[in-house]
Amino acid sequence: METSNEVNEISTLRIVFIETLSRQFIAITGCGIYVYLNPLTINELFNRYLSSSVPINVFARQCVRNIVA
Repeated sequence: METSNEVNEISTLRIVFIETLSRQFIAITGCGIYVYLNPLTINELFNRYLSSSVPINVFARQCVRNIVA
């Protein structure tokens, strides 16, 4: 069972992930994240990020390039 601290850490990390991904979308495309992705897809990407060992900025940049390409 997760403690409230663990839940808060994951929630905070999810917010940072979405902010980072959104900034990358704006920087590369000029449009925000929700032009390209729905909330369920963003959550799937977040779960993939959690299971990866890639830094958040690199992961976000790769996601944008894969989606926009």
